Amino acid sequence: MQVIAILNHNAIIAKSEEGEWVLIKKGIGFGRKIGDPINERDVESVYQKI
Repeated sequence: MQVIAILNHNAIIAKSEEGEWVLIKKGIGFGRKIGDPINERDVESVYQKI
């Protein structure tokens, strides 16, 4: 997964082969930049963007 948008410190939008996802975890967006890779094991909640 790769960051495509940072919503706030606790939520980001990421892109994978399956589509776009909203990822939520405390501090997941802090210090991230667009294009950074995301480890799927570090995510608390995952929602598919429709």
